[in-house]
This record gives sequence, structure tokens and C-alpha cells, in this order.
Amino acid sequence: MNVNLKDIQLQAPLQANIFSDIAARAAEDISQNKEQNKASQIRKFYDELAMWDEKIHRNKAEYDKSAPFIHMLKAKVAYAKGRGNVDANFVAIFNHLIDQISDPQSLRHAKLFFEAMLGYRKAYETKNS
Repeated sequence: MNVNLKDIQLQAPLQANIFSDIAARAAEDISQNKEQNKASQIRKFYDELAMWDEKIHRNKAEYDKSAPFIHMLKAKVAYAKGRGNVDANFVAIFNHLIDQISDPQSLRHAKLFFEAMLGYRKAYETKNS
């Protein structure tokens, strides 16, 4: 793994390179497995995380009710791994993000990190094809 999970810290204050260098290293890790970690699979997880972020952003009081469902994303990614749709690198990074979500701000940071990682992943996909 190119990224050290300990470098992915979503609590404020954020590291200056969290959405650049660190996200790029994470993207490189998930881009190595061309059979798994397909864009459509990874995008499904991003879309759901973004949906929760949008819901919480509109009403921060919803966080406490929504937190169990946000953390349930770990079960969904485990299921995807069991079906061979994502690999262990993606699961480790994704679960690390979810584990750090403890309030609306950390949820926003997780979504932004995932978004940056997707952008770099697309760049690696284009470069390696």
C-alpha cells in the first residue's frame, strides 16, 4: 500500500496535503487492481456517502439519527468485497474513512477525500490505458 492509513486524518485541522498528495497515493492503491475496483463500483459508494453528506448538510440535527446508516456502509463494502467487486486496498481505505466519521464536519471531510481520490483514480486509469 502506497498510502499510510494513519496519514488519512479527517479531524480538523486538516493536513494541507490531505486532498492532494495523500488522496493521490490512496488512488494509486485502488487503481492497481484493474479487475476489481471498477469505476462503477467505487462510484456507488461515493454516491451514497455524498447523499448522506447532503442530507446532514441541510440539517445537522439529522447526524445522530443517520450515523448508524453511514457506518453501515462498511457492511456494504464488505459485501462488495465478498462478491469480488472491490479489493482489500479499497476496503481498508474506505473503512478507515468511515471509522473517522463522528460529526457532520468529519463526514464532509470523508466525502471530500473520497472525491479527490476518485479524481486521481480517473487520472491513473486514463494514464494506464
